[in-house]
Amino acid sequence: MNTTSPEHRLMPGISIALLAYFCLSCAASLVWNFQDRFPTIQIIFIQNVVSFFCILPVALRNGWEQLRTNELPTHLMRDLFGVTSYYLYFLAIRYLNLLDAAVLNNTAPFFVPLFWWMWMYEKVEKHVWWSIVIGFIGVAIILNPSKEIFQFGFVFGFFAGIASAIAVIAIRLLSIKREPISRTLFYYFSISAILSFPFAWAAWVPPSGKEWFFIIGIGVFTAAGQMFLTLAYRYGTAAFLSPLCYSSVIFNGLSSTLIFGMPLTWRSYVGTSLIIIGGTLTYLWKRKPQSIKETFARTDTKKQPPI
Repeated sequence: MNTTSPEHRLMPGISIALLAYFCLSCAASLVWNFQDRFPTIQIIFIQNVVSFFCILPVALRNGWEQLRTNELPTHLMRDLFGVTSYYLYFLAIRYLNLLDAAVLNNTAPFFVPLFWWMWMYEKVEKHVWWSIVIGFIGVAIILNPSKEIFQFGFVFGFFAGIASAIAVIAIRLLSIKREPISRTLFYYFSISAILSFPFAWAAWVPPSGKEWFFIIGIGVFTAAGQMFLTLAYRYGTAAFLSPLCYSSVIFNGLSSTLIFGMPLTWRSYVGTSLIIIGGTLTYLWKRKPQSIKETFARTDTKKQPPI
């Protein structure tokens, strides 16, 4: 397999990844709002249908021919584990508060380097492991593990992180193969909608007019988040960008406080600080101090995979 990676810049990748996780956190906040109103699989189905129609105009701008791919197995791996991750994450939200569910879901960076090494036999630098350890300590402080956490919500959230890690690996493999972002998302949203449709149909609860507005918002934020996340991996490797998913913990924590009235504790502040430090060190250790300014240089878009 040819694993030559396209030329990348870490700073654009970091910026785009942060924007992606902000959008995905907005979607999670809307899901939290509906946790007792609709079946999880129904939310998943509507989310993917709305996201599908958001990406469709971009995917078809050059005709149906643009959707042909030689990487269908990798697409299917990304789609299957991606929708599984979302489903388990949304289930965790039903059993846990928004912050704890996000923390568990974002254990993905602990698994990405291991899975990447198993799949590609590519050595992960020690600096990455240190940043992950620091981030993990921050997650542990926020979560404050106790026997009460070991329940359905914990199991769902933990396995959501594992599924998310495998989906991230698939995204990176598709990036290496220079699959267009629009094609990647077209397959993801369409296949996810097809997989969830029969289960959503069986458990369907009719939304009201106002509820439709917010459920559609889940799909729009998800489409934007997935678009930005897929784009971010054009600029950096899975091992170096995956720790940035910790930022969604910060976004969800702010949402819990400002929107849902759940104040943050000292654990949240200390843990969040360590999460930020861990993610930042990933970047600083990768780039030499004298070369950091080069990251801000304009990226040669001709060398990037098409949208």
